Amino acid sequence: MHEFATAQKIVRTVVSVAMRNNAKVINEILLELGELTFVNPDQLKFVFKIAADKSIAKDAILNIVSKPGEIKCKDCGYEGGLKYEEDRPEFHSMAVLFTLDCPKCKSKNTEIIGGRELTIKNIKVV
Repeated sequence: MHEFATAQKIVRTVVSVAMRNNAKVINEILLELGELTFVNPDQLKFVFKIAADKSIAKDAILNIVSKPGEIKCKDCGYEGGLKYEEDRPEFHSMAVLFTLDCPKCKSKNTEIIGGRELTIKNIKVV
């Protein structure tokens, strides 16, 4: 579970920025989280509370905005969202329900252009 390490890094970053700006308390954090980071937002919110304990972010609300995965096809030029697999029982134990194949031409010659973000967009402080 890499959510706890991620939460610790978020806490270190926001506390450092807040203290450089003479803040006493961090009230709210807005985080942009790409689906291809494979970080579970619910788990991240849970472990964030543990990681932030005894810091000026201990009571902060962690708001997460999800960013979908996007690809670019090097064959047909498609740029956009991923192709999601149909909901089949054999996929229920897997975290990934999409492919990186081009949904337009079915090519496997694609590159990821979005969805790997993990960006602190805003911090509200007092």
